[in-house]
Amino acid sequence: MNYQEFVGSVTGFLRESLPCGTKLEMIPLEKNNGVIMDGLSIRRQGQKVAPTIYMDAYYRDYLGGRSLKGICDQILECCEDKGFEERFDADFFTDYGKIRSTIVYKLINAEKNKDLLNRIPHLPFLDLAIVFYSLLLDTPMGNATVLIHNSHMKLWKTGCSDLYRDAKENVKRLLPARLESMSEVIYELTGGQERPEETGVPMYVLTNRSRAFGAACILYDGVLESCAERFGESFYMLPSSVHEVIMVPASAVGNEEELTSMVRDINRTQVRDTEILSDNVYLYSPVSGQFTLVKA
Repeated sequence: MNYQEFVGSVTGFLRESLPCGTKLEMIPLEKNNGVIMDGLSIRRQGQKVAPTIYMDAYYRDYLGGRSLKGICDQILECCEDKGFEERFDADFFTDYGKIRSTIVYKLINAEKNKDLLNRIPHLPFLDLAIVFYSLLLDTPMGNATVLIHNSHMKLWKTGCSDLYRDAKENVKRLLPARLESMSEVIYELTGGQERPEETGVPMYVLTNRSRAFGAACILYDGVLESCAERFGESFYMLPSSVHEVIMVPASAVGNEEELTSMVRDINRTQVRDTEILSDNVYLYSPVSGQFTLVKA
């Protein structure tokens, strides 16, 4: 089944299963790094807000072996969630006092998202940008996110410094950081079936508890210092994706150019376009306390 046939099958199932008057609409949505993806908006009659389903992601699940029925059932569950509209009611997003406890941040590439950055509040960070979103946990579709736009800021009469202040506190509670060795990560991802030996260059993975937009953990208070304390020296940071970064003790690296070349090759061959963070490598020195961009 190709992508268009998949979309037709899903929308056909939803039209048969949802009440009369439900409006299904395919909307092009701009994702990270300027990538446009198909969003299926599902609005029941009388609803003020509606869930938007990313069909591209579900098609990848289908190609990976997930059943069409399982995918359709999950989407239907989200549509039938009576608490969805309540959690996303109009008052919620017009009152910053209500939403401030859900504000968190993530890191994206500044150059690849320069058009988007004109429309959203952000703070520059080397070749990256800190942007903000509202995180709603434990919906039928998993964690839901809403990117904060300039229009929200105008409505709330608030500034970027307010977002950063609140996000800085919220991430520690909602998305706590975790640093693990590469072997520990592989052991966990394989369900305990594989624990490779620690050989060659020691590597550590920094992300958050949900493993979503975990590269932003480098911004958390004390995290870089804790990593340096664990390694006992300076370290390089390799941007694996927007979801995690890899830390390598400086003493284990012989050639910075090889690190940069490796990052760029992996980005071109193994990382989805929407998940690329940067082609560059970074260095943290506990002596100076500086986190810097390594010149390629």
